[in-house]
Amino acid sequence: MKFRTVPVLLAVLALGACAESPAGKSAPGPRLALSQVTLEPETARRMINGYRAKRGLPALTMEKRLTRAAMQHAADLAGGDRISHTGSDGSDPWARVRANGYRPQLAAENVGAGQRSFAEVLQGWKDSPGHNKNLLLADATQMGIALVTNPGSRYQTFWALVLGNPSRS
Repeated sequence: MKFRTVPVLLAVLALGACAESPAGKSAPGPRLALSQVTLEPETARRMINGYRAKRGLPALTMEKRLTRAAMQHAADLAGGDRISHTGSDGSDPWARVRANGYRPQLAAENVGAGQRSFAEVLQGWKDSPGHNKNLLLADATQMGIALVTNPGSRYQTFWALVLGNPSRS
């Protein structure tokens, strides 16, 4: 099986109240070819921070360990052609960020599958109460984000956003 991975920003901290289903779809628009689906982490960070700023919340910074956790989980989802907050090894978001050397005070995760742009997956997260709650976590300070594609799968695109706040101890 062959994947193409595209790491992105965001530093995450745990799953929160998200359902184990893809983020809701936004209104249909022109479909991009899978080869045109990309993730620009800095653009994603700016879009998320703009959404948070409108609600008086602080900006998130990118964190490489959270990005690694997001990338690993997105690749795991793509490899299994599934969408879940539970890894194929039984791990949860907290375990995945810890495995990457991040000591979380807070960890949350949003996942999505099938969306053809970051704007589409972000809209789906905004429209989903559990995912939106994570986007608006007041204590989140960092993020990591990733996109992995698997052309031979049902969903083809697998997105993961990890939000976090490091432990002070």
